[in-house]
Amino acid sequence: MPLDVNSYSTLSVMITPALFMTANGSLIISTSNRMSRVVDRIRVLNDLRDALCRGATDLDLVPERLAHVADQLHHLEWRSDRVRYALSMLYLAFGCFVGTSLMLALDVLFGNRLVAIPTLMAVCGVSLLLGASINLVREARRALLTNRLEVRFYRDLNAKRQAAASCGMPRTSSATA
Repeated sequence: MPLDVNSYSTLSVMITPALFMTANGSLIISTSNRMSRVVDRIRVLNDLRDALCRGATDLDLVPERLAHVADQLHHLEWRSDRVRYALSMLYLAFGCFVGTSLMLALDVLFGNRLVAIPTLMAVCGVSLLLGASINLVREARRALLTNRLEVRFYRDLNAKRQAAASCGMPRTSSATA
């Protein structure tokens, strides 16, 4: 039984969306890792806030630390939203690329009557990939901003401690207020 050359070309065309699926899958993995890191940081800050509120820590400058934790949590909430949006778009894009591959096969079976559908699905997938990338860039920029804010916060804490020490004052939050 001779092989139909058209079958090989169909398989070749169906493989093209697989390149997008591979790239998309890598983005899904790295974005899931980013989400995990944000969630872990939120948990650490919530534990710190709880310990500060209960007085279960020997850390100084408690009011300043509580304000800093609240600010950091606000940024993390915003970041988690961006990552959530990106992940949703990436999963939808993955579905579009799988659908593109499937529609290409069906198009061959139906005698090239569905030509526009695979193209539209591919365009949707690429558009969703672009949207996810934009959200990930925004999240990364916010992550870097919060890193700078954290460094500044600890520099300010150190400056307050040094000022209190030069005046002979104890290192408590009431002494610096």
